[in-house]
Amino acid sequence: MTYAAAIRDFLRARRPIVMLMGIVLALTLVPILDTYLIVGDAWRGILPTFTDETIYLAHVQTVGEGYLSDGNPYFLEHRNDPPLVIFGGAWLNAVPLLAGMPLNVALMLNFILWSLLFAVSLYWLLREFRIPSWLAVFTTVLVYLQSYAHVWRPANLQPVYPFYFLFYIALARLIREQSRRNITLLALATGALFYLFAYLWQIAIITLGLLLLYALVRKDWPLAKATFISSLIGGLIGLPVPLYMLWISHASPYFWESISRFGLVSTHLPMAEIIYSGGWIGLLLVFLAVLYWRSRPLRGDEEFILLGSFIAIGGLGLWVMQGSNLITGKLLETGEHVRILMLPWLAFSTVIVGMYVWRHRVQLSGPLRLLSAGMFAALLAVNLYYTYYYFAPFFKVEANREFWQTEQSYAAPFAWLQHGEKAPVVVWSDPSNYATPSLPVFTRHFTLFTEFSMWQLVSNSEFRERYLVSQYFNDPTVEDLKRELPRYMGRQDAFHNAKTIERGIKICRIFFFWDADKDCGTPPTSIGLLGEEFFTNMERRFRTDIKPNIKTYLEKYHVSYILKDVARDAQYHPEALGAVRVYADGHFEIYRLP
Repeated sequence: MTYAAAIRDFLRARRPIVMLMGIVLALTLVPILDTYLIVGDAWRGILPTFTDETIYLAHVQTVGEGYLSDGNPYFLEHRNDPPLVIFGGAWLNAVPLLAGMPLNVALMLNFILWSLLFAVSLYWLLREFRIPSWLAVFTTVLVYLQSYAHVWRPANLQPVYPFYFLFYIALARLIREQSRRNITLLALATGALFYLFAYLWQIAIITLGLLLLYALVRKDWPLAKATFISSLIGGLIGLPVPLYMLWISHASPYFWESISRFGLVSTHLPMAEIIYSGGWIGLLLVFLAVLYWRSRPLRGDEEFILLGSFIAIGGLGLWVMQGSNLITGKLLETGEHVRILMLPWLAFSTVIVGMYVWRHRVQLSGPLRLLSAGMFAALLAVNLYYTYYYFAPFFKVEANREFWQTEQSYAAPFAWLQHGEKAPVVVWSDPSNYATPSLPVFTRHFTLFTEFSMWQLVSNSEFRERYLVSQYFNDPTVEDLKRELPRYMGRQDAFHNAKTIERGIKICRIFFFWDADKDCGTPPTSIGLLGEEFFTNMERRFRTDIKPNIKTYLEKYHVSYILKDVARDAQYHPEALGAVRVYADGHFEIYRLP
């Protein structure tokens, strides 16, 4: 047999997985196709923004520039600081950059690589439950489309998904067989999660805790022992991450301030997400319980027990994490972040359970068949809805035409700064201009202020001071400061404090729906909670301190250049500060400060 014939036979024998790889590889070209169709000849090398990937690209670029701590990608003075949160994906995604690849090439290479690993790992998981090959291919493509917006985002969640699926593969294998290989696989998968996504390693801990409890209740000592060993080894592998978080929370006086800007609030009140997305897990578990209760043949089927155990333990691990603030009293946008991980789980669980029910349909009574049909119709509908919801930004792109073409105008001034300044410098541009957060992605340079820096380890006082300095030419009033609140206050003060109180009022009204006279309170606003004096003091500080001493503050933050958008920033007059224009292209002007 010739070498070509051997390859042909190999591919023919693995046609489903080869087809899956081909489909996913083709789908990775969607951003390139969108760029070609919308940007066209205006393309200047700035890959268009689809979601919030700019935040994560900045971290990847910072590591690629040699700041291996993954500190602050926006502020020069903090570039070597320790990171606020560990995102191992930033280092993984930076490997091609460290190898010398251009940013756009590295971005697409990472996207393709992690997309293929996404597909392989999910396909493997489905095949663990004997899902037919072509159905596994279809399901994997559906889940990939549903997760596309997050796979596109480097660092988070692009490199996370393959390890996420690997964890569930290892979990299913360990429940089925407590071999040394499966114990090791689960331990390694668990340990890896600590370095990738904070919510995910907490989910893993809860899930393994539930598995251990399940094994103890059933007096399944081999499973209990295997779970304990896997948890212990995985915990030891991942231990540096929680130890780091403990250390940084004590070492940095700004840790809790910085975490608050993520949206941390103290509340035991649940978010509606535990119903909107988590409720589907509850429905699936109730459905499995009904099958177990009403179908005697299934109760005696080891495969059903394995499947039910896997679904219940994995689903509850996610759901408990989503509602964990009920116990901890700490909420950090947990609902929406866990939802991102719930949806792939819901999709593959729907197929796994659905395939089992289909294979055993003759053992079900008429009412159970009817219930099953209704249940899976609802699950299919919700999965299709979320697939459309998350993939829509990649095929409904016409609305982005003006913004994407505007982004291309950043290329020329960025190139001038990149070639003109070999050492990193600080560039001042208007925070409302998307060129500002894009600057650290496409150059080695840093910004004076961008709202994207709220997720970095820096004090609230410095964060707000930088904002006021950046507003020198805008001359903000109290009303301007109120309108710009989310830009400089972080998500706790801008949104979540008020929303938490409002949620309590809504729950009160639900519990006392029968009492029209019950005073549950009036929903507050974020501005109202901060109070008028807060904004008055900020405006006064700008007027009496920042503005008269602007040159002192520019020196403090090492500002070397001002980037002016000619059309947007008519109020910018850098020459009034002694700055000299060194670049102009009709769209942007660059001024060098003395």
